[in-house]
Amino acid sequence: MNLAPIPDNGRVDRPEWQALWRQYEAVTTPLRMVGLVCDIETCGRQTVIYVDLPDGTHLVIADHDALPDRLNQVTGWHIKRGHHENPNFDALVFDSTEGGEHEKHGADIVSMLAATALHLKSLPDADTQSAGTKLGEVLLASAQRFAVSFVGVNSQHAAHGQPLRGPFDSHHEAVEQYGWQTHLLEEDGWKAVHAQGGADWPLTVWTRRDDLQVVFVTRLPLL
Repeated sequence: MNLAPIPDNGRVDRPEWQALWRQYEAVTTPLRMVGLVCDIETCGRQTVIYVDLPDGTHLVIADHDALPDRLNQVTGWHIKRGHHENPNFDALVFDSTEGGEHEKHGADIVSMLAATALHLKSLPDADTQSAGTKLGEVLLASAQRFAVSFVGVNSQHAAHGQPLRGPFDSHHEAVEQYGWQTHLLEEDGWKAVHAQGGADWPLTVWTRRDDLQVVFVTRLPLL
């Protein structure tokens, strides 16, 4: 897999930059897969992701104000398109923060990247359009893969977890496999003590003697 290079910003060896880079790889890696150079900048404690586009503009990806230190603390995505040589150029691409036009999507990365792909494809520059098309293909190939997974704690209080079955291209296949795997657990003496998620995203908690495990259908990461 060919990725756009790590930015040449003089900060990539700093532990604080590397920590932020790792946190947001789920955002930057799909963009880098289609040749877009990404960077994470912190100025005045305002952390944002910059994405350079072939047409000379760039995207600024933030939360309502700035990005938190951890990806799981993001509440929504706010993306603007700017131009380094024209500070007056300021176009809103996506806003799923509170009160934003796309608020219903919240912190969902797939929805944010899909909207980014559509925006890039709408621009006049051919290379930027191509990046948008490729990003859409990356999302289509990766976002629709599923697995049945578990996490658990055994009687020695050691945590463990792994995919039980998968990946599946179909969400329906994963739900069917979830039903079969939980049936096998029940036959093996496990007892379900909690259930949630209904038929779409089922999750159950199982116990057997001093062991506990959570079984669930999950969407696999973008990579």
